[in-house]
Amino acid sequence: MSRLAGLGGAFLVCLVCVAGMGCAPSNIATGTCTDTFLSTIDEWTCKVKGDVVGQKSSISFTTESRNQVAVAIIALQVTKGTLQVKYYDLNGEQKVLITPSEPMSLTMRTRLRRDDRSFTLYFEPVNGDVNGLTGTVKYSTP
Repeated sequence: MSRLAGLGGAFLVCLVCVAGMGCAPSNIATGTCTDTFLSTIDEWTCKVKGDVVGQKSSISFTTESRNQVAVAIIALQVTKGTLQVKYYDLNGEQKVLITPSEPMSLTMRTRLRRDDRSFTLYFEPVNGDVNGLTGTVKYSTP
């Protein structure tokens, strides 16, 4: 089973542009996710990508689990520029700067939002466009 992770605010990744509806901007971070079939802890593996990240964006990661906390393993890197990634773990808001020489690699526990059973990563380029964002977000609700 495959599904797309949500994007910045009300934007959704468009697979097909429908006349009048438009598509998400091309200069934002995007994500696609697949789940582990019949997993008892609702395991998901997501790929994060942004050829060019030129504006603020976000990706929400959802689950159908009734658990309130997810464990996420995040690995992100860029080839050019500086990207700030904001997230919320059990201790509150956290920010990390990613550069080509300093990729992001962390494991966190985060509280899921009650309304849609999700958590979000927020991306913001620092001092200009960021090139070559790639990485993975693996999460589950043990």
